[in-house]
Amino acid sequence: MHIYAIIAIHLWALGYVLTRVAVRHFTPEAVSFLRYLVAATSLLLFATAKKMRLPKLRDVPLLFLGGAIGFAVYVYMINLGSQTLEASNISFIVSTAPIITALLARIVLHEKMGLLGWLSVLCAFTGVGIITLFDGGFAFTSGAIWICFAAILVSTYNIYQRKLLRRYSPLEITTYCVIAGALLLSVFAPQSFPQLLNAEPIGIAVIIILGMFSAGIAYACWACALSLAEKTSEVTNYMFVTPIITTILGLVLIGEIPGISVFIGGFLVLMGVVLINKRKTL
Repeated sequence: MHIYAIIAIHLWALGYVLTRVAVRHFTPEAVSFLRYLVAATSLLLFATAKKMRLPKLRDVPLLFLGGAIGFAVYVYMINLGSQTLEASNISFIVSTAPIITALLARIVLHEKMGLLGWLSVLCAFTGVGIITLFDGGFAFTSGAIWICFAAILVSTYNIYQRKLLRRYSPLEITTYCVIAGALLLSVFAPQSFPQLLNAEPIGIAVIIILGMFSAGIAYACWACALSLAEKTSEVTNYMFVTPIITTILGLVLIGEIPGISVFIGGFLVLMGVVLINKRKTL
């Protein structure tokens, strides 16, 4: 279980960094479609090899909605934000997802927050404010707003997939939602394939890595880890280190040096995530 989670978080961290490279070679629309075309193809081959059961016809609309929320629109928002925000900023903002999920659960499922829950909200959103407002000017107007929307979407998906978990395994949900997401993103196919034909080799390689590894293999590993864990928190705890890995990879691979606001804001975000997880274990 642990090895699957470790592989997933490293591939996701790599994905944040390589997306910054991808949007230099392709439009956000093309990156979105081509990445999930590769991911969907990889997962479809895996599903065929595993002889995964087909979804029931009545559940297809639910899977398409999950594919839109958790993958298609989410990745498009990430790509838009990646045009102006560094990988470390993006990763720290998205890491607020557990806290936003708790807020949504409070609203939708009427789950109690408690003192630690509200403290986590205060810490995390203060951290996001520092990252977005004090890193080279008023950055919120450039890319941060898209990443904030992405964090809300992935949090919504966390709540939404509880409905799907009553009928399918985590691996089945991931596979079919990713395929649905790729089909939804196919509206960008006409503008994506010409860009692919004219792309430099580095751009093509990045798309393949993003699709096959940071999307396909990463989500499959995460689903396997969740299915093997006795408690969900045993897996989700690994998400705490994703922004740290992203920051290191961003520095090593593309030379991004985070500003002091990222370290201060990132610390507060991680403190918020730790508090919300502590609340769940009490």
